[in-house]
Amino acid sequence: MLAYEDLTFGDYQISARLAYVLLAVVGVLGIAIIYTIDPRNPGAYPICPFLGLTGYHCPGCGTLRALHQLSHGQLFGALGYNPFTIVSLPFIIFSYVSGFAKAFRLPVLPAVFIPHQWIWALLVGVVAFWVLRNVPIDPLTVLAP
Repeated sequence: MLAYEDLTFGDYQISARLAYVLLAVVGVLGIAIIYTIDPRNPGAYPICPFLGLTGYHCPGCGTLRALHQLSHGQLFGALGYNPFTIVSLPFIIFSYVSGFAKAFRLPVLPAVFIPHQWIWALLVGVVAFWVLRNVPIDPLTVLAP
């Protein structure tokens, strides 16, 4: 029987504490790389596979450039590359910190209940953002990275 804190990935089992620590290390290294290597330089990172195959922007296109701008303190520059990512970051960070606190038995952050209708609305929002950022009509062109 697995403990509550254990996570399984196929035949592998690791503790939630180890998973959160590894995720933190990977996150810090990732941000350090994104801070150091400017994604606006051609060839610095691989092209988005969806953009490469179709010529259209996916909902995540511009995220590396947005995170690079954000890591340099340029909030409005980051919003220009991918506003959806930047608006989502506080929720992603809250979720990580909440899970980390729970795994390490620290004071837990308040639980947030998200009704299933909001999750469906988020899905609709992502798809709408995806479609609208590819419409070549002003003012929708501002959504493209």
